Amino acid sequence: MNFTFWHHEIHGPISLEEIWSGQHGFGGSVARLRFLFWLAERGHNVHLIGNVQSGNLRGVTASSGIDLLESGTLHDRTGPAILVLNDAPSDENWQKVAHLPDLIRLYWAGVPFPFKWLERIRSGSLHRIICVSRYHRDLYRVYRGFEHIEYSYSGVDLDSIDLAVCSEFADPTVLFISMPRRTKGFHNLLNAWNYVRAEIPNARLRVCGAASMHDPKTRLGRTGVLDTELEGEFPEFFSNPPQTCRQNGIELMGARSLEAVYGDLKGACVAVVNTNWSGSFETYCRSALEAQAVGTPVVGANRGSLPEVIQDGVTGILVDKPDPSILGAAIVNLLRNRDLRQRMGDAAKSWARPMSDYALLIQDWENIVRRVQAGKPALTERLQVSDLLRRLGYGQARLWVKRQIGHFSGSKCTT
Repeated sequence: MNFTFWHHEIHGPISLEEIWSGQHGFGGSVARLRFLFWLAERGHNVHLIGNVQSGNLRGVTASSGIDLLESGTLHDRTGPAILVLNDAPSDENWQKVAHLPDLIRLYWAGVPFPFKWLERIRSGSLHRIICVSRYHRDLYRVYRGFEHIEYSYSGVDLDSIDLAVCSEFADPTVLFISMPRRTKGFHNLLNAWNYVRAEIPNARLRVCGAASMHDPKTRLGRTGVLDTELEGEFPEFFSNPPQTCRQNGIELMGARSLEAVYGDLKGACVAVVNTNWSGSFETYCRSALEAQAVGTPVVGANRGSLPEVIQDGVTGILVDKPDPSILGAAIVNLLRNRDLRQRMGDAAKSWARPMSDYALLIQDWENIVRRVQAGKPALTERLQVSDLLRRLGYGQARLWVKRQIGHFSGSKCTT
């Protein structure tokens, strides 16, 4: 098969070397591109175009811009030509490729997407939307076009995890491995941190990542890691960094290499991921799978895709209520109980592999293309009520109401 992945986002221009090494400093939509090297190793022709640096590495060819795609010269004709949109392009960019002939168009959605993409499915200009979890896909179950929505987990870098050297920490360490922003619930963890420190005074919170990894235009505060609004909400921690951070057992690491993060995961007692109970939920949570693949128990909110990728009480702890003391108690419980951490860590490794191993996930993509070629719908389990609602037109009626509300309020209906 001939795969062309279009990285059209502002993150870049990135090189194949940066993707392979994990040194690009960006989040999930870039990090997941490492999957391309396994796709090439399987024998497929793989190109990466768009906001990238031209080059070749480990069977993947990168070409800056999209001239080769528009000219039709990217693919030989020994197999199907597949264009994968790495997250949603702008309408202007979509129009450049919407009607190119002899091309299977797939949209690799990492986040909830606007309903216009379902309309493009129904019009035939888009062949499949690939979500990153069952939870993510099922957000659209009641809408027409659902039969063309697939899901495949994004995977994590198990080879890099195996090679990472375990970090050594003198004190019990909690590692926050989602982006340190409100959208990832970092403020909820900070609200719980005083509780953790009151129970375990030598506990340390080590924070990986930076707000700018999700949005390079983010206005950073004094820490150079967090946005100004979040810093202002917690002056006791961030009014005079790094001194006030150290006084409260907090270390802001900023953007780091995958190797460094995986080493810290191996040395940490607990990993914390998205702790939002409202607003921005995970659709996959690469960080949760990375922690479990390492063998570190995970704490997060019982929302979004986290109940799908974390076995509550077996590989980690999911917190039901938006209460800082309950979140803090879950962390303290793991910090104090070495045997519990060991049991959860051992269970996590085998649990995470089917959702993490690129070599296994490649088969999802191959099967999706084959279904498109054969004119078959996506594979989905049946949910009687939701499927009946879709057939009765409930989703379309709901969408009509949203559009009317958006029209009268002047807002745009996107999800």
